[in-house]
Amino acid sequence: MGSRRVPVRNTLAIFYCFLAFTAMTAFASKKVSVIRRVLGRPLFGTTTVTIGETAWFSLALFICLIGVPAMIWPPYWKMWASMNMMTGGMGDGLITMYWPWARYVYETLILATGDSLALILGLCILPVSKNSILASYFDLPYTSTLRTHMWLGYTLFWLIVFHLIITILSYVLDETPLATLFFYVAPGSPWGQSNYLFLTGMLSFFIFGVVLLTSLSYVRRVAYNLFYLTHFLVFVAVLFAYFHVSMSIFYMIPGLCLYALDGALRLFSTFSSDHVADITVEECGYLTVTVATTAAKNAKPGQFMRVNVPAVSRLEFHPWSVVSCSDDSATFLFAPGKNAKEWSARVAEYFTAAVREGRQNTVAVHLQGPFGKEIEAVKDGAKSEVLVFYVAGTGIAACMNGIHKVLRRNMNDEELPKIRVFWATRNEFMERLTIIQPLFRESKSRAGVSIRMFQTSDTMGTARVEQDTLLVTHRPNLKHLLAAEVVPLKSDRPLQVSVFVCGPLEFMRDALESVDAFARGNKGIQVFTEVESFDL
Repeated sequence: MGSRRVPVRNTLAIFYCFLAFTAMTAFASKKVSVIRRVLGRPLFGTTTVTIGETAWFSLALFICLIGVPAMIWPPYWKMWASMNMMTGGMGDGLITMYWPWARYVYETLILATGDSLALILGLCILPVSKNSILASYFDLPYTSTLRTHMWLGYTLFWLIVFHLIITILSYVLDETPLATLFFYVAPGSPWGQSNYLFLTGMLSFFIFGVVLLTSLSYVRRVAYNLFYLTHFLVFVAVLFAYFHVSMSIFYMIPGLCLYALDGALRLFSTFSSDHVADITVEECGYLTVTVATTAAKNAKPGQFMRVNVPAVSRLEFHPWSVVSCSDDSATFLFAPGKNAKEWSARVAEYFTAAVREGRQNTVAVHLQGPFGKEIEAVKDGAKSEVLVFYVAGTGIAACMNGIHKVLRRNMNDEELPKIRVFWATRNEFMERLTIIQPLFRESKSRAGVSIRMFQTSDTMGTARVEQDTLLVTHRPNLKHLLAAEVVPLKSDRPLQVSVFVCGPLEFMRDALESVDAFARGNKGIQVFTEVESFDL
């Protein structure tokens, strides 16, 4: 008679071999710059999705949805066929009615998709830990790992739907009503009866459905707290998935272990408070916050920290980009939300009151991190001759630490890469923002540094802020800006240009289209693009 034991062992072996292959590829990417550049390239000119994450996700889908089902189909088919021919024990339940060939197909599909679900669930849980020692060691891009987590989550849900539909098609042939089969367990029924199998599966399905709905992009934007809190229901869904089919736990062990370590580190951070050293309520409505802490001393340009203000909420942590850091402090920039009930608006109100009452130094915060990936263009050993930072709104915070690093490292103007900052914003008085004043001074004293600001609202006229720094009232066109600022720097040899983009989705898409058009029209200029979008 066939058995589930061999197929399960085989799928477990495939799962862990795939993880080993992923680790080897990540290690090669970390050590070999050519591999890293190839895997980090956008799939096409107008997207932030990279070749590496697309290739990995495609291979994962092939293994989970095609390779594994094809491998385990024959033994499962033989198992059902042999059980249906038995005349005792397990066979009694199968010979009470005639099984048409479709029933064999449905039952085999149920088991095959169940194994596929276990693999996808194991992969989906892997990227959720923010303090991931593996992600840190292999220098994996935070955006890419989070995006593959989202893709796997959507795939997981729709495969669960397919799994449920196949189950309904199979068991509708039985006399037992589906509602009774799926949602009723007779009082006193011993654990392990088939009704428990169906009930726990349905509970897991409904909980995953709630998590999926609250994870949609619109919900994340307008009700981040709802998205954040309901995501913890995943652990309840995972528990019911384990009760549904206990072997699924073997696929979740790596991700759960990483998350347990992450959870312990994050829980530990709530017992050690840091205090705010300074708060500046900017004229533009933003807040610049400096925290006295040693937690950010190793923060790299482009990274962020998760910040909790216990006086506002003991549970909520939100990401803030690190503007600058030292051995004993970290500076952040954040914008209050429009919804007065949301966390950022309540924090802004609390901070503003603290400044007004002169007690900002008593404000306690909890910090987690730093998280995220360093901006490639400012890493030690980077060879770009021109660094372009094209940012919107609070996106200026993401690049400031990188600009400071380049300026500190290249004290000689002849060795300094040309730095061009193009900043678009709807807020007024952004030219008075505290964190960009040092950049204004650098642009005045160093010929290789310039900043241009674009006021995208209609309430302000053109004004000169500093020498060679113009604030204009129209939307920027990155292609024209690159043509004006980069093309004149071209010489007989190829010019290497790195473009860092940070902003909302539409801003990012327009930027990528502009860079793609510019690169195609200027063959002597090599353009490398890196994107940090507000939306995934």
